[in-house]
Amino acid sequence: MQIHVLIPIPHPTYPGPDPPENIYHYTTGMKLRSIINSGCIKPTTAKIEPNKKPVAWFSTQDQWEPTATKVPIPGMAGQIATAKAQSGLVRITVPGTCAPYIFPQLPLIAGTSPQTYIGLLLSGLALGSNPDTWRFTPTLVPTALFREVEFYDFANNRWLAIDMAELACRN
Repeated sequence: MQIHVLIPIPHPTYPGPDPPENIYHYTTGMKLRSIINSGCIKPTTAKIEPNKKPVAWFSTQDQWEPTATKVPIPGMAGQIATAKAQSGLVRITVPGTCAPYIFPQLPLIAGTSPQTYIGLLLSGLALGSNPDTWRFTPTLVPTALFREVEFYDFANNRWLAIDMAELACRN
């Protein structure tokens, strides 16, 4: 028996709801180094189907995005393991206009297949993420647009801003 799922997809010229003032790209200390060295957040090519557009992912939520965890352990334990393995957790704040598209537009903008779309949705939900907070862009987001870069401080349960100029000098 086959189950068919209908996915409502907004028209691609409609960018979705008005973007919030800020959105967040969640990554790790190791990935931050390559972002700084390249001068931008690049659309990811990981797990992208052939002939489909890669996208860069962002979130409207100001807490760690569960789908950014790099180990198969849910919750805080996964965040701690990711931080240890990847030199910390990082949150990059950019203007909301940097990622104008919402998750339901992924098939039209990036050409994502329905199977992959559903897979991403189910995986995100299983990790405790809220797909309503996901935003994306198929374009580069230059470091010049970064409003703030922060590392997560587990001891005090808060994000701590870092000086980008100092960080660039260390790389």
